[in-house]
Amino acid sequence: MPPRRERYREETQAEIRSIALRQIEESGPEGLSLNAIGREMGMSGPAIYRYYASRDELLTEVIVDGWNELAHALEETAAAAARRTPAVRLRLLAERYRGWALANPHRYGLMLGNRRPAGFEEPAEAIPPSQRGMALILDALSELAGEAPRPPGRTLARQLSAWGASRDPERERSPALLRLGLAAWTRMHGVVSLELAGIFDALGVDAELFLAAEVDDLIEAAAG
Repeated sequence: MPPRRERYREETQAEIRSIALRQIEESGPEGLSLNAIGREMGMSGPAIYRYYASRDELLTEVIVDGWNELAHALEETAAAAARRTPAVRLRLLAERYRGWALANPHRYGLMLGNRRPAGFEEPAEAIPPSQRGMALILDALSELAGEAPRPPGRTLARQLSAWGASRDPERERSPALLRLGLAAWTRMHGVVSLELAGIFDALGVDAELFLAAEVDDLIEAAAG
């Protein structure tokens, strides 16, 4: 068990992040204020800056928390479906991804960029948890691909291999599989983003059914 002072610091930081997320939900990322959080917690401005040196540092931790929570949700789904077919597992992962995003729309917007303040860059700390989720998708697609999927062109293959190596250097995956994995995430994110923006409602199209159809296309492409 960590020392009492360390536990107190972790609990205080968790409370700060919780209030920060509420501020973002109410006023957007522009409404995030360390001083306002300090006042709510009965702390002075200088005192709260001992926990987070800047607004961007706090925002980074809120984003990384989100990626960790999403990865954990997907890992729970994959574990529960471990004995199911890879096609079923991929469908369940897509459903859980969508469900988490709809339950956490403001955090999802922060994680994927459309609700970040201007000039705020993707935190490197978000890469490991985001890779955990992608690995689950790639694993399911890999099991589906009885024969090697159609390879991409040479330039794209080189780019995909570099991306895969940068994210998971200990596991070599084919460019064809990486293309399918990126396509899966692109379709999931695209459907969810349009749904959160109200586009599917305006079209009169069921986003859940549309995502299921997209995943079925990916399953067919992977199975070849």
